[in-house]
Amino acid sequence: MNEPKRPASDAEWYCRKDPEADQFYEIFFKMCRKYHVSWCSASEKERLFIEEVSRVTYERDRATRLGLPVDSVRPAFAS
Repeated sequence: MNEPKRPASDAEWYCRKDPEADQFYEIFFKMCRKYHVSWCSASEKERLFIEEVSRVTYERDRATRLGLPVDSVRPAFAS
């Protein structure tokens, strides 16, 4: 029987890199620098702004990399 390959340890699973998460956080920290926001001392309004700008930027970047239409990305601050 072919069982799915399991990581050698829980640490291996925990330490595994996720390229998409890395890409998101690269954009996130870039937005913090661009808008001069220090996350640890940011107000709720500043945090919501950075989260939304990062989300839209990441999703547009991902769509472009995957050859998908960027207009499929939900606009910033839209419900």
